[in-house]
Amino acid sequence: MSPHTANQATSCTPDVSASCPEVAALRCLPLELEKQIEDLRSANRELEASRNKYALLYDCAPVGYFTFDRNGVIKSANLTGAALLGHDRTALTNQHFRHYVAAEDRFMFVDFLRMVFLGSNKMTCRVKLSVNGRPPLHVRIEAMAAGIGDECHAAMLDITERKQWEEYLRESEYNLSKAQSMSHVGSWRSDPLTGELRVSDELLRIMNLSREETTPEVLTSLIHPEDRESVMARLQQGTEQGVSYEIEHRLLLKDGTSKWVYSIVEPSVNIARQVIKLYGTTQDITERKQGEVRLRNKKNELQAIFDSVNDGVIVFDHTGSVQHFNHICPQFFPEDVLSGAGCRDLFHPDTDCSPQICPVEQALRGERVETSMVSVREGHNTRYIDITANPIKDEFGEKTRALLFLRDVTQKRVHEMQLIQTEKMSSIGVLATGIAHEINNPLTSVAGYAEALLRRFRDEPAMIEDSRLEVFPKYLEVIVREAHHCKGIIGSLLNFGRKSDGMLGTVNINGLLLEIIDLVQHQPSYAEIEIISDLLEHMPAILGDSSGLRQVFMNLMINACHAVHDGGKITVSTSYSEDDRVLLVQIRDTGCGITHDVIDRIWDPFFTTKEVGEGVGLGLALTYNIVKRHGGEITVESHVGSGSTFTILLPA
Repeated sequence: MSPHTANQATSCTPDVSASCPEVAALRCLPLELEKQIEDLRSANRELEASRNKYALLYDCAPVGYFTFDRNGVIKSANLTGAALLGHDRTALTNQHFRHYVAAEDRFMFVDFLRMVFLGSNKMTCRVKLSVNGRPPLHVRIEAMAAGIGDECHAAMLDITERKQWEEYLRESEYNLSKAQSMSHVGSWRSDPLTGELRVSDELLRIMNLSREETTPEVLTSLIHPEDRESVMARLQQGTEQGVSYEIEHRLLLKDGTSKWVYSIVEPSVNIARQVIKLYGTTQDITERKQGEVRLRNKKNELQAIFDSVNDGVIVFDHTGSVQHFNHICPQFFPEDVLSGAGCRDLFHPDTDCSPQICPVEQALRGERVETSMVSVREGHNTRYIDITANPIKDEFGEKTRALLFLRDVTQKRVHEMQLIQTEKMSSIGVLATGIAHEINNPLTSVAGYAEALLRRFRDEPAMIEDSRLEVFPKYLEVIVREAHHCKGIIGSLLNFGRKSDGMLGTVNINGLLLEIIDLVQHQPSYAEIEIISDLLEHMPAILGDSSGLRQVFMNLMINACHAVHDGGKITVSTSYSEDDRVLLVQIRDTGCGITHDVIDRIWDPFFTTKEVGEGVGLGLALTYNIVKRHGGEITVESHVGSGSTFTILLPA
């Protein structure tokens, strides 16, 4: 009967329940049962949905789940666990798990499983799985016995990648430790807020400390007292401002030894720019510092040797560029050219390379070179330089350098050329004396015949009356006069060129001076110079060497002529002091004068201010010696631009 029918019946029939409660209860029982069944069905559906959800989570979890019995037999496994073992989970049921464990870890797993069933707490172990055809896996197993005591539940996590990273980390730490030990570099880390300090083993070795006694205070106390203030100031600056810095300082260790260290400090800051960590490396540079000291000492020693050499010394690198030079080199080349210059700038500016003539390029090829060069610099005199180039080979024989010695041989070369010129002049003097002898004889004949013709004109008046011959006497007088004049010059020349025999005799000073003046006046190059003679009459004679004194006066006259320009004057004067019985000879010129820096050197042999070929620097030296040999004195007074006066005092 349907509910609707029942309702109708209820409404149509009398209410029996009102008189019989038991009947009413029986009638309501089916309704309650139906409701309970529906609730049960709904609960079952929810339970099934929850079971399916958790089964899905169980199977798809990133962790492998297993159930083992006491013997390690697999009772159940989720999909992840089966995937870790490389089998379908239905095939894993009733299989011994130890068959999947690498041989070296099986005993450890069996002992681990035994301990799990003996206790009630969760336990952990790490084993390596070895599955055929697959790379080995490292897993971590956490297991706990079930309540019934015959099973345990285990969670297995793949830690292969973590294991590899741990291995890499161990290798890196080992390599870092070795690298620090080899390079003597220690590392440290500190927390400015907590004061926590961590140091490496190498830093402990550098500081000569044990790990137990390493504290910030101890490390601070090891800083050398003279460096402590600056080191702590830099550390405080880095901590407060968060800036990296580098510093070298000394340590004074507990055993009294000192070390040099080089530290790099790098702070780590948070988003608020607050320093939360300080990372540092400290390197033991004691050996380097000691090597630097030895190197500086050696460098100073070599530099002292380098600078004490009176020759110019230049070292060129393997590319031909100047590497070092001593203080003499700027005398040969401008210093701005030497700095960073190459061999091209010094020896062949017109060509990039000159392997045949460049001493540097030849030395870089391993050759030893000795050569010479002429240096012509604007505003400087021509200089002659001898060059010696030697190769400097390195340890491997690859980058050869060049060592050059530069020696100024200008004075030597000038002296050589002056001596050559002297030899030439001496030869010309010998030839001139011979020629003078040859000319003197014809002049004697010319003068004699001219005088004979004059006598004939005087003895035969008829010849004078002939108009065609009226000018002949005048011509003949000129011929006789000039012939005797030439004979006088030649005589003076022969007297000047006559070799001294060293014998002393009576010498007329005025006569010698007149001979010299006569010779000089007839030189074409001195024609524009006015020579004035102011000679004292009745000068007493002296006892001396006439040839030597002629040389003295000639040298002084020639020097005076060289000093004056066109239109200049030379005054030759003599005087006598009866009280001192001394003859005084002065030769004064209006020339350029002598500068103060060289006036004291004019008596030195081979010293000259003249160009090559104009003098050898021996004239005044010989003059000085000859005057001294005669017991006399010679002095000079000169003013630049106003001329010079040479004074000779000779005993009467």
